Amino acid sequence: MAKSLKPVLLEIGKWALVMWLMSPLAFVMQGPIDFSRVALGILLFIIFTGKMLYDTVLAPAKTRAERTPLQDVLAMIGTIAVVGLAVGMMLILVGVYVAKVIASQNAQF
Repeated sequence: MAKSLKPVLLEIGKWALVMWLMSPLAFVMQGPIDFSRVALGILLFIIFTGKMLYDTVLAPAKTRAERTPLQDVLAMIGTIAVVGLAVGMMLILVGVYVAKVIASQNAQF
């Protein structure tokens, strides 16, 4: 059981690291942020998302004889959903940041 739990904990740890690295974006209006920390978080986000895409789409292609066409379609839909959610979360994060900047600009006048 410990072996089956290890990959799950590793994935949770990787994404927790990405969230921690990008957390200064949530408090951008309170002061300067560490650009290198946020840039590293974005870089790791892209790398981990790309690896997830590879693991779910390209790696199973090697064992297609063992998979049914329905499983292939479901894997593709799942991959599209995961990448769409990841991109959507980033767009929402940028949108919230822009809204805070606009609100602070309006408050100054």
